Amino acid sequence: MAQALDVNPYTLYDTAGRDASEMMELLFWLDEFNPAALHLFLSRKFLGEKCNEVADTSVYYHDNDSWPAHAPVCMWFDYGVLNDFLKEWVVRMNELKSGMITRDEYFEWKINWPKTCDRCGKYEPKKQWRKNF
Repeated sequence: MAQALDVNPYTLYDTAGRDASEMMELLFWLDEFNPAALHLFLSRKFLGEKCNEVADTSVYYHDNDSWPAHAPVCMWFDYGVLNDFLKEWVVRMNELKSGMITRDEYFEWKINWPKTCDRCGKYEPKKQWRKNF
């Protein structure tokens, strides 16, 4: 069926019931098999006026409408290939937010990933997903 629809087979896996607790289970298993890969920490509300006036290494968030009302939990991965995958996802999210790509193109990128992966512009993807390319 995936071939007929021209999508990644993982896209068709049953996602019924997928919720935050399933995501937690995935992260727990990642932590179990790669204990040094996952890092969680709480961010701190930025109280200063200039972004570079704080000398510590905390991650700060600004208390405005772009952020949640509570301190967000942050996560980073010391897991090279996963980190690379997430970097490209950040690029695609920013392209969507800026209007460089459409919601349809963004969806096409996701449902055909990793064939649509270009390693943040370093390579030609195996499958074209942008309409204007």
